[in-house]
Amino acid sequence: MDLNRRRFLTWCGLAALGGLKLHTLGCGGKGFSAGTLMEAAAQGSAKPPPRPSKFLLRNDLKVTPRTDRATGSPGQLIAFAQIADAHITLEQFKLTGHPKLEAMLDSFGQNIGFGGLDRPEVQERFDLDVLRAMVKTLNAFRPQLDLVINTGDAVDIGTRAELVGFLSEMNQLQIPWFQTIGNHDCLGLGNIPPKFLEAFTDLDFLDKREFIKMHFPQKGESSSKRVFGSRAKGFDFSPGFMGDQEDFQAFYAFTAVPPIEGRFNDRIQLGIRFYVLDTVGAEGSAGGTIEQDQIQWLSTELKRHTAHLSIIVSHHSIEAIINGRDELLELLLDHPQVICLISGHSHMNRIKAFAHQDAPGKGFWEIQTSSLIDFPQEARILEIFDNGNGTGAIRTFVFNQQAGGQLGKNARASFLSAMEERFDGIGKKQDRNVDLIFQMPGVN
Repeated sequence: MDLNRRRFLTWCGLAALGGLKLHTLGCGGKGFSAGTLMEAAAQGSAKPPPRPSKFLLRNDLKVTPRTDRATGSPGQLIAFAQIADAHITLEQFKLTGHPKLEAMLDSFGQNIGFGGLDRPEVQERFDLDVLRAMVKTLNAFRPQLDLVINTGDAVDIGTRAELVGFLSEMNQLQIPWFQTIGNHDCLGLGNIPPKFLEAFTDLDFLDKREFIKMHFPQKGESSSKRVFGSRAKGFDFSPGFMGDQEDFQAFYAFTAVPPIEGRFNDRIQLGIRFYVLDTVGAEGSAGGTIEQDQIQWLSTELKRHTAHLSIIVSHHSIEAIINGRDELLELLLDHPQVICLISGHSHMNRIKAFAHQDAPGKGFWEIQTSSLIDFPQEARILEIFDNGNGTGAIRTFVFNQQAGGQLGKNARASFLSAMEERFDGIGKKQDRNVDLIFQMPGVN
């Protein structure tokens, strides 16, 4: 749902006309009640996620083996995990405290609700437990994953306290992890620019710059700890960054697997490179935006790195990007090394093939993963394979946390609560445990 300033101020006016208590609505000074901050997550160990015995084969792109692109060396290139939409929430958060207005807001929220307004209390109370249980499950995965990437909406209302809770759990990962920015991470309630909320609230809302800065080492933390060369969960890889925390962008790229030359320099094994996009518009909207300067940056990057299979990462799916969608889609289809785009935002498991209209076999896969707050509270493993015959495969499967002890009990309670809600993001069979075939690009 989109909430603009006019609608927000209209609600404030409704409160005044109706004689509501302004301190509960958040109009006229310090209004939003922070409620109780997050409780510490419970304790418990975890097992690795079970691997499915069968994978559905999908060749929607109509890929065929090609000897001119065959390496003859089949094998796995990388294995990584995606988590999405944790929506860590201030407990007991309410915007109005007035039943009729709450009902009106809930009706706007459609399936996945509006911020933290209408999710059951047990899901908000145990959101950190679900995240901690998933972190422990990922740590238990064997062989160890190469990396984990969060595709945004780490927080729900958009406050500093929520992000502190999220980072405290994610930093327990024993695997390198990278961050993507979502609309809830830098817009109040996922829709409102923080500057519009300053007059109405005593909550510490985050804007985009503040959200990113909190991923850099804080006072007392070691600045030497790096993952893949990054000390800021990828944001210090952004264009123009020269070591000053004021020079970063919210989009960046990094190489996870370098290309390898063949024995006679006539063929190389392709590397793997990630391109993490910023699809959050500053004007305030739940819909996605990608600006022209970022399109140009991505175009330049893809032209420079043709010896890498390209994995595009964004919070919004192609469908959810309102501004810049056509330009982005055209750019991705024009570069055969792009094999997939992974995203969140919809809170659903969904996999779609984007095929090039004029070139059979050319195209990429869009892979969306459900949230950790709404049903089915799943994460996703993605393994990239070179089949050795001019084709490749993305083997992917979804799974729930596998924690025991009180941690597992709390996470399970949240899951059972989510299962009773009307929203169902589980997806169809073809959106879950699948082998996605793609054409290996030619190597320049």
